Amino acid sequence: MANNTARTILLIDSDNDRRSETAKALLDHGLSVLIAADLKTAQGLVRHHRPSAVVMDAEFLAFRDLREKLYIHGLNVDTPFVVLASDSEPLSTTDVPYGVISRPLTDAGIHSLMALQGLPIMGEAPPTVQPVSSQPSLLYALPHEYRTPLTDIIGQASFLHGHARDSKPEEIREVSSEILSAARRLLRVTDNFLMYAQIETLSESPMHVDRMRQCTTREPASIIYDTAVQRSLAHQRQQDLSLALDIEGIPIAMMEQHLDKITNELIDNAMYFSRPGTPVTVQATPTKDTVTFSIRDHGVGMQEQELLEIGAYRQFRRKTQEQQGIGLGLVIAKRLIELHGGTFTISSALGMGTSITFTIPRAA
Repeated sequence: MANNTARTILLIDSDNDRRSETAKALLDHGLSVLIAADLKTAQGLVRHHRPSAVVMDAEFLAFRDLREKLYIHGLNVDTPFVVLASDSEPLSTTDVPYGVISRPLTDAGIHSLMALQGLPIMGEAPPTVQPVSSQPSLLYALPHEYRTPLTDIIGQASFLHGHARDSKPEEIREVSSEILSAARRLLRVTDNFLMYAQIETLSESPMHVDRMRQCTTREPASIIYDTAVQRSLAHQRQQDLSLALDIEGIPIAMMEQHLDKITNELIDNAMYFSRPGTPVTVQATPTKDTVTFSIRDHGVGMQEQELLEIGAYRQFRRKTQEQQGIGLGLVIAKRLIELHGGTFTISSALGMGTSITFTIPRAA
């Protein structure tokens, strides 16, 4: 049986000196450390232990399925992942909501890591727990969000189990493809709920918010372009995408992962909630102090009450537009923009489409 502890960190780093330095810093703060130089070693460790967080060097962002490979060996799916990265080394973009802490690891970085796990920091008062009644929509949505993909997975897996001997290879491929699709939807739901919780926790720390606002994305145009193209391909709507990004070489004060997450959620929503053959427009223009981004679709739009409820989590028109994580993805995008000192506005009319405009400060 695996050993589960709230103060055990799985550290994955291929550099021996760097790994030892990071482990010592964690141990000095009363944390236990499991050390792995590669993915195979990490998989072996999670078979017998349940770390409360995974801390890894930025090089492992290249393994886009790293989390899945740890999950299947026993890692809990709600385990937060944190990347250690040097401020001088730009991170590759990723659609997974990793936290990012500067290397070498400092006391402030370790405090952020502990806050992410809800652990008390020596010398500080325990965090105030928000009453359950203040977030009814989020708590109520949890079982509903997980039910649909889980039902799909169980149903398709049951079919394979009962017809394994009689099924043709093409039938097995089709059913297994449905299982894989449902599992990925479930992972996205999990990612969004975890990121929502992380954002709300970290937003209570002025130090962490200030550190986030010091991050820089040097080429936001390339990130938005890549994300927009990927989303249009996923929805098979390349011809509907219109891009006008007049910000070449203009850096913004936001980490790349957060810009990628914001644009991924907003463009995916625009593609999902509009019909093929209607345009989805993505624009970016510079001003003196900010960069203004806009995403416009001509889809189903939102009701006035839905617009008023964006500040708190809602699953918008769940009964008529079945897609897990849409409402929360929109709220995550809004919160990330605001935490980086930007503004977020949305206008929509039922049956006429939705237009989202947000600003991000330019980097110094």
